[in-house]
Amino acid sequence: MAVTTLAQTLQQEHQDIDAAFAAFKAAPAGDAPAAAAMRAALAALRRHIYVEETMLFPPMRQGSAFAAIFVMLREHGQMWPLLDELDTLLDAGAPTPRTAALRTELEQLLAPHNDKEEKIVYSLADAAHAGASGETMLAFLASGAMPAGWACERARAQRGTG
Repeated sequence: MAVTTLAQTLQQEHQDIDAAFAAFKAAPAGDAPAAAAMRAALAALRRHIYVEETMLFPPMRQGSAFAAIFVMLREHGQMWPLLDELDTLLDAGAPTPRTAALRTELEQLLAPHNDKEEKIVYSLADAAHAGASGETMLAFLASGAMPAGWACERARAQRGTG
């Protein structure tokens, strides 16, 4: 049985989210199953950011990954309002040109973000989270839920909610 590392699990989440975005893009406008899958992908991306910001990044912020973590947090803050607006548009049900534009903008942010994250942050993740913290994160990634209403660090700062 293959051992799945924290870095591999986080990278697989990137791939799963990317696949859902691609399926939504390829689906005919107004395709309800594709829209539902896209909403699920947006929720998965929010949860992924939650895991990174609350579990993965904190112990790594003090070491050699400080600058990379700073960039990741900034980019999460750039993505968050796009996620909010996409959720609103998808919940409304009718596809709009704005929906496609937001998806494209989010993809354009995610591609280089994920590449940097995988090459820099995830390459250090397994060592930074050896033992119990890594096991805790893997368990959460398997079945944990993000707290309702949670927002990334930069979004909270922009909203003035800490």
